[in-house]
Amino acid sequence: MMRPQRLLERVQPAAASIVGQRHRLTELIRTAARTAARALDRYPAFAEISESLETALRLLKAYAQGRYREIPYRSILALTAGLIYLVMPLDAVPDILITIGFMDDLAVLSVVIRQISHDLEAFRAWESAQEGATPAKPLHLPRVVE
Repeated sequence: MMRPQRLLERVQPAAASIVGQRHRLTELIRTAARTAARALDRYPAFAEISESLETALRLLKAYAQGRYREIPYRSILALTAGLIYLVMPLDAVPDILITIGFMDDLAVLSVVIRQISHDLEAFRAWESAQEGATPAKPLHLPRVVE
């Protein structure tokens, strides 16, 4: 399998074209949330990143809506690329292969989450500081109970 950073580089041109298009970014977020829920159901190791992934999806949604812009473009690009990779039906290891099909997706998303961890923390703080804002609507990724 290719290294996660190389896999991300392959989808960065697509990510760059989507970042500025609200409707395409919103559709990517919805599709990624569904795919992540399916991945977590089939591959419990996704539980390691589920909380950070939910935060990342909320961050990207707030960015797409123009409500949150306190994030470097490179972080938005990396997150978008990671989500594109997640939803791609034919990636390094096809997701149809139960158990191992989401391993590459997990590796790619883990790299992205590590790269933007500071941005995720800043976003969480921003969410908490919103006066009068309604609490963030959870994306309902299933939780794995051990």
